[in-house]
Amino acid sequence: MAKCPKCGHRLRIIDVSQNCPKCGVNMRFYNFEENFYREAKYAELSQAGLSAKLRRLKASFIGSKLTILRLAVMLLPLVSLLLPSGKFVMSLVFKQTETPFSALGLYTLFSSGGLNFILGMKDAAVSGTAFSSLLLALAAYALTAVSAVLVLLTSILGFLSVNNMQKITCALSALGAAEAVASLILIARFSSVGENPILSGEKGFGLILTLVLFGVVFAVNLLLCLKGIPVVYDEGMLERIAVFKKVKSGEVNLDDLPQPVVETAETRKIDEEIAAEEAAFREKYAKEEA
Repeated sequence: MAKCPKCGHRLRIIDVSQNCPKCGVNMRFYNFEENFYREAKYAELSQAGLSAKLRRLKASFIGSKLTILRLAVMLLPLVSLLLPSGKFVMSLVFKQTETPFSALGLYTLFSSGGLNFILGMKDAAVSGTAFSSLLLALAAYALTAVSAVLVLLTSILGFLSVNNMQKITCALSALGAAEAVASLILIARFSSVGENPILSGEKGFGLILTLVLFGVVFAVNLLLCLKGIPVVYDEGMLERIAVFKKVKSGEVNLDDLPQPVVETAETRKIDEEIAAEEAAFREKYAKEEA
């Protein structure tokens, strides 16, 4: 059951008044000023963390010309995978399917069940070598697509760690470029397997553009790693975040902190305005009393 905040008297169900039946204190407004300042200090400290995240988010996307350039190129490796890098044709008894080496072709292969057919044919006596070569080319192409997606995600989530996400994106773009080279080699090897009554293929050059774009993404993020991303914080913002961490860990008691917790030019201006209004009110009141 509820208790009186002053005397600790247990309140009954029938005690609906805002005054304590034992000590008579107004329980609703008891320690109102202390609680008000406590909430104000907590709001000041917690808001600093949110404001810092928003500043990092802004800096990560439009903080400099390089971040804007990264925003423009981060999607290009994935988009370039829509261009075909060759094709393979499976000729069955009553059906012939032609599938391009592209992101859409890969999706069609998975959704139509064609991958299961390829897996079943890789050990065949007649066409097993060709299907095994095709499977390796498809695996390398799929890994290239995964790297392109991860490059996009790490570029979008760069605000989570302004200093480290560029390094991760550099590593992923370098990995994607290596996978694009491997895909080109494996597609060319598959296309040169020789005549086959069931499976044949042609090589293309779409992955060359993907390779170049991975290189562009790598170069942009490398420059960001070297130059850094400038994040502009308001005065006192980082100090408030440090104090808030100590409050949450129990090192500092919120009630022992001053209000405002961190004094800045903005808070000093507000205090001066309040002091001026109080002085004007006292002067006016003194004249009325006289």
